[in-house]
Amino acid sequence: MRSNLLGMCSAVAAVAVAGSANADYWDAFSTSWLPSGAQSGTLAGTVDGQNGWTTRDNFTTATTVGRWDQQVMNVNDANGSRKVFRMSNAITSSTYSSQVFSAVSGQVAGESGSALWNDRGTNGSAPLNPLGYGAYAASDSFYSKVAFRSATGAAQTGLSLTLSASAKQSSARMTWLNLQDTGAGFNVNFYDAGANGTFAPASTTIASGLSYADLHTLEMGITFVNGVNTVGGQVFGNDIVRIWLNGSLIHTGTTFESYYYSNASERNAIGTPGAPRLQAVDSMLFRSTGTAAPGTSGNGFYFEDFAIGNTIVPAPGAIALLGAAGLMGRRRRN
Repeated sequence: MRSNLLGMCSAVAAVAVAGSANADYWDAFSTSWLPSGAQSGTLAGTVDGQNGWTTRDNFTTATTVGRWDQQVMNVNDANGSRKVFRMSNAITSSTYSSQVFSAVSGQVAGESGSALWNDRGTNGSAPLNPLGYGAYAASDSFYSKVAFRSATGAAQTGLSLTLSASAKQSSARMTWLNLQDTGAGFNVNFYDAGANGTFAPASTTIASGLSYADLHTLEMGITFVNGVNTVGGQVFGNDIVRIWLNGSLIHTGTTFESYYYSNASERNAIGTPGAPRLQAVDSMLFRSTGTAAPGTSGNGFYFEDFAIGNTIVPAPGAIALLGAAGLMGRRRRN
């Protein structure tokens, strides 16, 4: 297996053993930062332009859609005095490339021959034809970790964010992991791509009823496997995605590779015409989409202890399929 040590931005504290990020990760960020060209109303402490994080696409000098309700801020509560990354879905959009993207992993991750395909053109709006691409994959593994909890310690109507392994500042994502406030706790929802890149009408809930007060740690490990599985003339993805919650494995599924492989509109037009598009990833997308929840403004989620890299190192004890909550309910994908 091709892999490297857990890669992070050089300005950020190094990752500790067993997949745990340094507890002071956000101490490397400013709570007063406002980048040049930021849209009017952008909050001080925005992650845009800090340590490899962005909230704009790769082609423009100003935030293209929405200022987003996100910032790095100081918090002093029962868990101590520290910096956290706060984000809500008080402002939403159907866009991708100009939403919140993390710093990149040490190596581009994907199956052999996959690349960071870009279909948004030189101005971030018009599709390229044929598709353009960035770096090719150098690792077959991708790992991310983040801890989250409620910013209020209580229910927030309509609160929801989606986290995806993605090609940075593009419209391409390979996973869909959603955090949803149900009014009775947090649900964690997940989508697997099915036969020929189809999706079920709604996502699968892989954990439910998570406490608003507690800090919950989510880890995602992806092993990219060359090729696809073909059964009865239908294409299925063979990449392996594992999700851990608080150290316990709660879901094993697959990526969106069958979607890119099967859909003509998403295919690679460079090289062999009609050849499957092999999509790689290098960043985590924090996406605010769907129906906005303005009542969450200034609150939403607190995120802590973020890590990203190419070595899959889940927390100790992540051995058994032992979810903190059972499967219940389904949710539409956004």
